[in-house]
Parts: sequence; structure tokens; C-alpha cells
Amino acid sequence: MEILIEQEIALHQHEVRTNKTEAKRLLHPDFREVGISGISFDYKSIMAMMEEEEPSSLRIHSQDYECIELSHNVMLLLYKSAFIDNSGNYKHFAKRSSVWVFNGQQWQMKYHQGTECESFEIS
Repeated sequence: MEILIEQEIALHQHEVRTNKTEAKRLLHPDFREVGISGISFDYKSIMAMMEEEEPSSLRIHSQDYECIELSHNVMLLLYKSAFIDNSGNYKHFAKRSSVWVFNGQQWQMKYHQGTECESFEIS
């Protein structure tokens, strides 16, 4: 589902992550995350963290998206990601999963997890 991929990629962008209106639109009020570090976050803590986030020279590359319908209004989005530094080097490879729910008006991310993985071929 293209809208979910577009919204996932939007959340990779600093200007979206630090825009409270956009973040509230994209994240479900019951949002939970388990980060690549293993640390868990809830909606309140992730909103505060994103609001205070400083711009970074790292960019996020993502690929190999797969969308699995769990029910008519719940989708599981799987993909791989890596950070790109200023020199164009890829690092911090991860497999990621997000659960998106349709609230009757729009899709919102309810859960996200990143798990470190070995490097993969960039497409």
C-alpha cells in the first residue's frame, strides 16, 4: 500500500518528525516503539524526543518494502533501512516493522520496531 510507504518515509524526515502537527497525524495515540537499541518508547516519550531532535547530516535509506494485511484496517509494513553519512557510506543496517491502523479517516502508525541486521545489498 503506497500511502503507508509514503507515510513511513515521511517519518524518516527531520522536518516531519519535528512538526508536532504532522507527527500527531502520523502516530496513533497508543503508539509504542522498540528501538534498535532495545529501548521502548511510548507516544508521549517519542513525541517529546522528536520535538527536541536536532538536525542530522545522516539520511535514511529504505528498501524492500512488504505490506501484509492483518485485518481490513490493520497493516504490517516490513522493510530494511540503513543510514547514509556525508561521505555516502551506509551503516547501521536494520530490519524494521511497523503496524499501521486505519482510524476511519487516515492511517496511523501504532507500533514500530527496528532490529539491527547484517549489511545488505543496496538497491
